[in-house]
Amino acid sequence: MITTVADLLNSLMIKEKELLKKYSIIKHGPTIGDMYEGLTASLLNKAIFKGLDIRIVSGKIRNELDEFSNEIDCMIVEGEGESIPYTGKFIYDLSQVIAVLEVKKNLYQDDLIDAYDKMRKIYSITEPNNELLNMKAFRDAFRHIVQKELPDYEEVTELPLHEQMIYHSLLIEEMMPVRIVFGYYGYSSEFALREAFNKYIEKNSGIRGFSPTIFPDLIICNNSVIAKLDAMPYISPLDREGNWNFYGSTTHNPFLMLLEFIWTKLSYRYNLSDDIFGEDLDFEAFHPFLRTKAKRSDDEIGWETNYIYIPKEGLDHEPLFWEWKPAELDEVEWFIINWLCVHQELNTEKPGFQKWLDQKGARLEDLIKSLSGKRLITFEKDTFHLLTDQCAVVTVNGKWYAAENKSGRLTNWVNKMMQGKDE
Repeated sequence: MITTVADLLNSLMIKEKELLKKYSIIKHGPTIGDMYEGLTASLLNKAIFKGLDIRIVSGKIRNELDEFSNEIDCMIVEGEGESIPYTGKFIYDLSQVIAVLEVKKNLYQDDLIDAYDKMRKIYSITEPNNELLNMKAFRDAFRHIVQKELPDYEEVTELPLHEQMIYHSLLIEEMMPVRIVFGYYGYSSEFALREAFNKYIEKNSGIRGFSPTIFPDLIICNNSVIAKLDAMPYISPLDREGNWNFYGSTTHNPFLMLLEFIWTKLSYRYNLSDDIFGEDLDFEAFHPFLRTKAKRSDDEIGWETNYIYIPKEGLDHEPLFWEWKPAELDEVEWFIINWLCVHQELNTEKPGFQKWLDQKGARLEDLIKSLSGKRLITFEKDTFHLLTDQCAVVTVNGKWYAAENKSGRLTNWVNKMMQGKDE
């Protein structure tokens, strides 16, 4: 479903952009801006689910302290807001705002900086508030990125520094609306967009305001995209050294990216069925763009962020997809995951467990490394725990597989495999 809607919106956008070219005689900046903001609102209205009291408006966001954002070109909001007299614009409380879009006809470096600063203002007015937090989304994001169960708040200080910082980063991230910069024209290539954004970061390195949380969730420029990989929806887990590739780039259909972010936010907020995302077996691949890790220096804690340079020829090819498949298990892994599906945890200090491993010729260290790498378990205090909510184990073509199945993705994969076998 999501791919069909994205293709439709992209086709409509191309058609309407051609229509707006007929009015290139108009040189008044605000009028030009109004045309492209109006086009964006029109397209978004075709992508939002009916019956949820969701609206597309422009105006400002207000927090509980009566602090305001800059003026927002497009806001996806819930319910009624406060009308600003004689303007057609509205003020909405932060708790009502689902997503914000800063719309640019042309997106070059000055426009990118302006949009970035406006998105940073939204961060500055977001104060920790349990009413803004979707705990399920926060927990899912932390488990996907850190590959550990979400700790209680009192236990956060027991985590390594970089994991503590990611905890707090994802916590605030989930409280904020989705923040999108949408440029209809601008840099002609993914490479040019990456280079321009990196130059801005390098010029301002060391200045407060460059933590992963503050970066826009999505930047669209022409047909190029930069997206945050914080599991809301796209995922880039920590590597073994604790580095996080939190920003990636691609040239996939921009509206597919936009809908993935907005619909993911809506699905958590309204507990929507995962059917809206279709079979969910093909994933958009990203080129890594920015890598970061929290570090302490001279009693100060900050993020050390590095640009992952990829030459232009390394980016100039058709957008990549990777096909999802569940984790394949050997016999020992199969037994452990089956046990966890029933009992939720497995203490390796239990009598007979090490003897059983020895009989199977398996080592505990190898099991922990393998099952952690397959994103199925976390191992703490001598105990295996599942990292999934609805783990399932299946046998296909004589091999064992396991995966999270709360969205029905594993079931879809098995059906696909069975259909292929019958053909």
